[in-house]
Amino acid sequence: MMKHVLASTVLAALASTTSLTSARADDANGWEFDGVPSWSQAGSGDSFTFRGRIYLDAANIEFDRAGVTTAYDDSEIRTARLGVTGQFSGIGYVAEFDLINDQIAANDVYLTFRGDGFDLLLGHMKTPNSLEEQTSSRYITFMERGAGTDLFALDRRVGVALAHRGDNYTVKAGLYGGRPGDLSESLELDDSSAFAARVTYLPVHSDDLLVHLGASLRQMDYGDAGTRVRVRPNTHLTDRIVSADFRPASALGEAGSSTFIGLEAAAVSGPFHAHGEYMTMALDGPASSPRFTSAFVNLGYFLTGETRSYSTSGGTFSRTRPASPVSEGGMGAVELAARFDYSDMNDVAAGELTSWTLGVNWYVEDHFRVMANYVTGELAVPGAANTDVSGPQIRVQWDF
Repeated sequence: MMKHVLASTVLAALASTTSLTSARADDANGWEFDGVPSWSQAGSGDSFTFRGRIYLDAANIEFDRAGVTTAYDDSEIRTARLGVTGQFSGIGYVAEFDLINDQIAANDVYLTFRGDGFDLLLGHMKTPNSLEEQTSSRYITFMERGAGTDLFALDRRVGVALAHRGDNYTVKAGLYGGRPGDLSESLELDDSSAFAARVTYLPVHSDDLLVHLGASLRQMDYGDAGTRVRVRPNTHLTDRIVSADFRPASALGEAGSSTFIGLEAAAVSGPFHAHGEYMTMALDGPASSPRFTSAFVNLGYFLTGETRSYSTSGGTFSRTRPASPVSEGGMGAVELAARFDYSDMNDVAAGELTSWTLGVNWYVEDHFRVMANYVTGELAVPGAANTDVSGPQIRVQWDF
């Protein structure tokens, strides 16, 4: 609880400070106050900028199974993150940490060494899988990513990666070790490891239309710990609706490794955008060698005429800025969106999870957004009563 309060206090203080100083010009030492304090030196290229985000969530979700209703009516500080980014002696750096849930958790903490046509990344970072996962949570369309990113535990790990990009493509691959726990207690990593790679290609990239295609792979070794395949129904303030245990001594058998394959496609045309992905993962170790699949399709439309922004350098979506922010007398940007999401876990008799999410996003300013989602869905398990899911969620999001 104390860390929740601390994170909120620090971020609120930063907000008030930056709002008072945003109009100040650069001083002689290279300092700039444009929303947040930053510093740069033109001669050397050295720089640093404070960065962070805070998401305040609330939800009222119900699980209904065989006439028994479980209600999740709660709120949370979903994310309270602080960090810095910049460059020193030609080496890029990012260091971000979450300060909630009574622990200190590392997020992006890595160095970037820029070479001739390639970048070498070293540190704690996401494995290169899925357009939905690679796009920052600041820029995703819904409060929660597609279920497959949760089901297959696409995450950050300590490792090394090579990245290359052209005018209309990106390639990234890396070798990764384990994940750290609470940094206030230990720097020890678990003994899992992975190889992961992703390629993206833009067959069409014009003023009127952008088409994105991509594919990714992850080969995971779980060490001696095994894994769990589990998922929430596009919510966070609820329990997981499915959990299949493949850890040591599990009745389903221990998972030694897995192979994940993901396909992705997206299009942006004026105020309209579409995005879909298909993911599958096979476990090696359990006698049945189960395979799981998940897929989703998003559709979105900006009523106020904005276009969803895309980063060609990363093959990801990026920040959409309102054409008329509220601070300039406008109404901001308003987006309507819908998603269909499906996951098949029948290989271990865990059923099929189908869900719909309807969303309204209000981009008040470049760095401030309000999101409202309504989730409805069903878990159908062979031989058992279905579990129906429904309810609204809301988020107030600010980042710098």
